Parts: sequence; C-alpha cells; structure tokens
Amino acid sequence: MTTSSKRIGILGGTFDPVHFGHLRPAIELLENNKLDRLHLVPNHRPAHRDKPHASTVQRLEMLTLATDSVEGLIIDPREAERDKPSYTFDTLQELHLENPQAILIFCMGQDAFDQFESWHRWQEILELANIVVMDRPDAELGTWAKSLITRQGEKVGAMASAKAGAIECQHVTQLAISATNIRKRCSDGTSLRFLMPEVVRQYIIEHRLYQ
Repeated sequence: MTTSSKRIGILGGTFDPVHFGHLRPAIELLENNKLDRLHLVPNHRPAHRDKPHASTVQRLEMLTLATDSVEGLIIDPREAERDKPSYTFDTLQELHLENPQAILIFCMGQDAFDQFESWHRWQEILELANIVVMDRPDAELGTWAKSLITRQGEKVGAMASAKAGAIECQHVTQLAISATNIRKRCSDGTSLRFLMPEVVRQYIIEHRLYQ
C-alpha cells in the first residue's frame, strides 16, 4: 500500500427515502476512515430486501438533492442501472477494475454483517475490500460474525495497513429514524419535518410519494 492510494468507501441501501439516519452516518464514515470519497449506491433490485416503494429514478433524484452540496459523497447509479438483483460482489469488482490502486472500504450495518455468510460470493468480497461494520449499542454480533472478524484480523492485520480483508467495527451516530416510519407518515398525512433534508421533504410532497 502506498501513501498515494485512494480510499474509496461504498455504502449501499434502498434509500426509500433517504433521511438523516442515512446521511449522518455517511458523513462520519467519510471522516473516520479518511475517505477520498464515499459512494452512495442505491439498489435497483435488492437481493436481501423487498422491492422499493419509490421508483429507482425517484430514489436517485432524492439522493442527489440531499447530497448536492456535500463534498465527498458521490451518488453511484451502477446498481440502479442493472436490471438484475444487486450483488455487492459485482459492484466491488467493477470499482476495483476502475480503480485498481485504490483501497475499497465497504460499509455495512451490524445486522447485515450478522448475515454476511449468506451473501453472494462473500469470501471474494473480502479479497476486494476491507469492511467497516457500523455498530449498534442495542445489538450484539453473533458467534459466526465475531469469529470471522478474529480470523480476518489474524490473517490480514488491521485496516490501517490492509489492502483488503480487514474488518473493523466502528461507532457512528445512530438516529432512530426509519424509512418505514417515514412512509407510514406519508400514508397517514403526518409531518415529515426534521426527519430528512427539506429538499427531500418537498420532493416527496410534490411527487405525492408513499401515499
């Protein structure tokens, strides 16, 4: 690894809709890991979740509005443009081919990491990227996940020196905001103020989303 290696983070999700519970952790991941940029990657057809409620175009537009003035956050539409299930392995492989000297850091929640062994080609994901697991104070990793962190630490060392394969748990500010609750509020006609950037709230109202 050289000091000139770019550090590129990847944070996926449905962002249906994007809210402060997505955006605040994204900023902290960007800063804590000294990333040159963090790619926000909305899914088109998520492999592990139900089909999103808003269209792919609408979710991309809301993300763009939310991050327009935030340096370092990049909207990456590659999964949105695939007409097939979104697999992290495919995205990381593409990013590696585009940035062969970069260090890729895939960011995921603790609940997702607990299911990591069920992910498509998960062993090969560890050959392409380091992993940051965003911890939750009210949850604990299972035995398999803890064992994987230990094994990878013994194998490749710490994230500060590893090109790929390191796994590190990090604390980020967890805001108790959920897209499910936001969609319910839209359906019920209750206020969305201060749950998301104002431009996103206005977009939802103007396009009559989630009603």
